Amino acid sequence: MAEDKYFSPDEDSAYGDGILVDEYNGSYSLVAARQKQDGKVWMEWVFPQKRDGSKTPMDKSFPLKIKIGNSKEEAAARLRELAEKIDSSPF
Repeated sequence: MAEDKYFSPDEDSAYGDGILVDEYNGSYSLVAARQKQDGKVWMEWVFPQKRDGSKTPMDKSFPLKIKIGNSKEEAAARLRELAEKIDSSPF
């Protein structure tokens, strides 16, 4: 795996599910991913809906990403903020 990626496996998953921290074109994202038995990590790809309101899937698929920052520092701060919210939430 490239140095600009980090995979965090879900230890309870029978299918190798986890979260990949990905850097692409200067943006950091969390990506749904799976680790195969050979150790390779693959991003989960989706067909988003067209933006015309029709709910029809687009012809092209994209990785399922959540952008978390434009720098390592911004991404880390966002993740710390989310962790604090989870720790302090009543659910």
